[in-house]
Amino acid sequence: MILLYFLFAELIYLFVKIILYFISSRYGKFSYDGFSAAGFNYNSKTDEFLSDENAWQKKFGYCHLYDVAAPFFRIIIDTEPIKFYYNNKNWLITFWKGQYGIVTGAEVGIYNTNEKKVNRKTMYLAPTSEELIDISFILNKKNEVISKVQSKRWWTASFKLGMFSWPKDLTMDISLTFPNGEMLEAFLNALRKKRYKEKDYRIKENTVSFTYKKPHTFKVFTRMLITDLITQRKNKKNVNLYNNYLEDIIDKNNIDDSVLKEDNVVLMNKIVPEILKNKKKNDEETEIL
Repeated sequence: MILLYFLFAELIYLFVKIILYFISSRYGKFSYDGFSAAGFNYNSKTDEFLSDENAWQKKFGYCHLYDVAAPFFRIIIDTEPIKFYYNNKNWLITFWKGQYGIVTGAEVGIYNTNEKKVNRKTMYLAPTSEELIDISFILNKKNEVISKVQSKRWWTASFKLGMFSWPKDLTMDISLTFPNGEMLEAFLNALRKKRYKEKDYRIKENTVSFTYKKPHTFKVFTRMLITDLITQRKNKKNVNLYNNYLEDIIDKNNIDDSVLKEDNVVLMNKIVPEILKNKKKNDEETEIL
């Protein structure tokens, strides 16, 4: 059965490669910039995808069910949710790190709700622009820095496409700068309730810094050893398939492809309209003949 799976996966990637090569030979290489519609921006200098300020994910907020469902989408990540009460709202700041299919990544998300009582069914929403805090983190893999991110957004994330990692091999050196000491203290109280000790974090004015390696939160029930092993085996296989079959037809450029006309590079999300446009043109020429 396992052999059939691997054979089937190989055939799928080979079939996709043939189709993409046909399209790229006609219209040009695919550009990573085309993924902006998915809520990410590509940085060619660091070869990573970064969360977009106006990503569509913002509309869907966050709830505990997302983490429960993650393994079913081949997302094996460590989650650390920190909940606290401040300014008449229940807040949630969550840290994630691990493997997202064929992507290694890390995230920090900030959410809140006006609900006075919260539980695992609570739907948190992204804060307003006036409620944002400064976030920065360094993502390390076995003591090697693979990403440095800094922003003031509701969602700060970095993803490395075509990289495989186990969550336990990743660490995040995180710094959060709060607007005032009151909000900082509310966060620290919640951090201490998660069994973080004073030696685990550093304070400078309204900024707290700490290293997130092993979560103090219990894993969701869908994260079990056997299922993690099976899913990660598939993820690693697919990472290898991506690197072997697809990476060479992706253009890692740092140019706004929307202004390119003559260059042999096209946005992925412009491929279909271009194909349909040419098809319509060919149909019209056929009718004239």
